[in-house]
Amino acid sequence: MSPSSTFTQAALLALATLGTASPLPVLKKAASSDNATNNITWAPCPDSVSSNLTCGTYLVPLDWSDPTGSETIELGLVRIEASDQANRIGNLFLNPGGPGGQATSFIASVTSRLDPRILERFDVVGLDPRGVGLSAPVRCDPAAYNRRVSFFPKTQDQFDELVAYNKALGESCRAETGRLIDYVDTISAAKDHEAVRIALGGEKVSLLGLSYGTQLFSQYAELFPDNIRALVLDGNLQHSQSESSNLLIESTTYEATLKQFFTWCASASANATTDGADACPLAGRDVQSVFESVLAKATASPIPAPGCDNTTTCRSDLTDEDLRFIVQGALISTASWPSLGQALAEAAGGNATLLSQQQPLATGDAYADSSLLAGTAIACQDWTHASQTLDDLLEKAALGANFAPLNGGACQSYKIQTSCVGWPAALSNPPKPIAYTGATTVLMAQSTFDPSTSYVWGLGLHAEIGEDRSVLLTRNGSGHTSYLRGGDTTGALNDYLLNLTLPAPGTVYET
Repeated sequence: MSPSSTFTQAALLALATLGTASPLPVLKKAASSDNATNNITWAPCPDSVSSNLTCGTYLVPLDWSDPTGSETIELGLVRIEASDQANRIGNLFLNPGGPGGQATSFIASVTSRLDPRILERFDVVGLDPRGVGLSAPVRCDPAAYNRRVSFFPKTQDQFDELVAYNKALGESCRAETGRLIDYVDTISAAKDHEAVRIALGGEKVSLLGLSYGTQLFSQYAELFPDNIRALVLDGNLQHSQSESSNLLIESTTYEATLKQFFTWCASASANATTDGADACPLAGRDVQSVFESVLAKATASPIPAPGCDNTTTCRSDLTDEDLRFIVQGALISTASWPSLGQALAEAAGGNATLLSQQQPLATGDAYADSSLLAGTAIACQDWTHASQTLDDLLEKAALGANFAPLNGGACQSYKIQTSCVGWPAALSNPPKPIAYTGATTVLMAQSTFDPSTSYVWGLGLHAEIGEDRSVLLTRNGSGHTSYLRGGDTTGALNDYLLNLTLPAPGTVYET
């Protein structure tokens, strides 16, 4: 999973509701030279997607339990065809995470960072899950999404306000999205990927799932075990733990990674060095104390964010709750850590603009907003959210305060569990262990200090898939996922995708 905020462009994987403003993105009409493959219509991409890609659309059933029914939705995807067609391996599907992450924009953003051999040998495909991006999007009233509410209620009135917020947002989504709002669960998305695999020719598929993409593709593997050539799961999400376990696991891995940031920043240079080492504006200081002082300042009174005063994209001040949720996303990429140091330094001085800018608001753009809106809709159908009273949430807050006092339990699992109280769509894909029976060995990668998906989840999913059917590759370091970092872990994942070469069980890399 990824928090619903992004910190900088470098934090590409922190992926994190629609009114009547922007029209939905549509593909341009295919020219006579465009082609269709088994009913996938290929055409130039809309302006919201890079012109270097080819875009496609494909119709699938709204409800996979009634596959011959008359209701359908349109899926949107992008493709980069293998440059060496004579030695093409096949299709490689990528999913960046979320839920709500757009595979289409992700591929446009990371093409230059992919190993050239991947681009030579694979048709790289990004299919936006239903509800997201170029696929039929979840649409909601942006004003309903943007209304500020506390997800850590302390009184009955605050709890009632939270539930009312969730219900109003959910009903606006149902009104503007229609019946799709009940069918955006991950099982449906996995079946969509299988339909597109068949439409692309039916060859066995290679899959690379990051963060939430590990849930999507592990559930795909359970459903369609014989259709996989290679499967990489990076930054693993275990879809089987209890609510309290998820809170404990995620909030403590966030806290542990935050402490890694404190140590790094304190020992870094205050200015970038000639050898390219990153700088931290708080170098040489007690960075944890600075963080705690900003937290105390925001708790006493929201910190002004004057750079957001005349914009609809961020809030004009920052609360302590905002800070705790935002920083999780800021830790996702270590390349963003210098920016986090700068943001904390400015907030300590009374200007929280840099932090507030990283908590996106809905703007009325269907493509961009879908990463926010679909994230909630998908999560509420995938994860249990049994809390029904103020006391339930106070108990969860106590868990966070005791075991992760720096973030107070403010993590994506907590946000899901509280956002879904009162949500109108039913839980349809409840957590359960993965039962994989395929012959293809799965390669899993997990960093030791991942602020979003804990090493605990990586070990848990590895056990569910089975040590005889998976290999867990450990990167001893910080940051959420490993594939785009370069280094030994990236090299091993690419060797597996290209040649099906597996590292020895128990392998640990430092990069």
